[in-house]
Amino acid sequence: MIIPDNLELLKGVGPKLNALLKSLGVTSFEQVANWTAADIRDVDSKLGNFAGRIGRDNWVDQAKLLAKGDVTAFEKKYGSLGSEVNRG
Repeated sequence: MIIPDNLELLKGVGPKLNALLKSLGVTSFEQVANWTAADIRDVDSKLGNFAGRIGRDNWVDQAKLLAKGDVTAFEKKYGSLGSEVNRG
C-alpha cells in the first residue's frame, strides 16, 4: 500500500509541528525513517517547544512502518490511522 507522505499521520505531529518540519525540509516518511542519532539531535534542537517529541513518540519507527506501507503493523503498535489512508 502506498501511503501519501502526510507527516501528520505520525502520532505526535499536528499542524504546527508539521509546518515546522516542512520549514526544516522534512517532507517524507522516508527521510524520518532514515534519520541517524545525529540527525535526530539536529532536528530536535530546532523544534523549540516540541523538543523531545522525536524520541518520545518514536517517529523513526512510525515512519519506517509508514514508508513501507505497513498499515497493519503501524495500527497494531500506534493506533488507527483513521480515514487518512485509502485501504481500497
